[in-house]
Amino acid sequence: MTDLSDKMIAKADADKLPGDHDLRTSALAFNEATEGFYGNPQTVDIKKFMGSWARARRTWCDYTGESLM
Repeated sequence: MTDLSDKMIAKADADKLPGDHDLRTSALAFNEATEGFYGNPQTVDIKKFMGSWARARRTWCDYTGESLM
């Protein structure tokens, strides 16, 4: 897990969001991409990894109101 996905899951748990909420699904997708990018053999390329991070970060910011920058 990553710091971002940990925060996302913790917030989803605290707010009692359903399993299919964007906050949860983006966090899980980012975790999968991270595992694939850092895995051996590598199964996720940099483009997919960074895209997954960007979607997760955007979802977090949209939900919490935190600045994207």
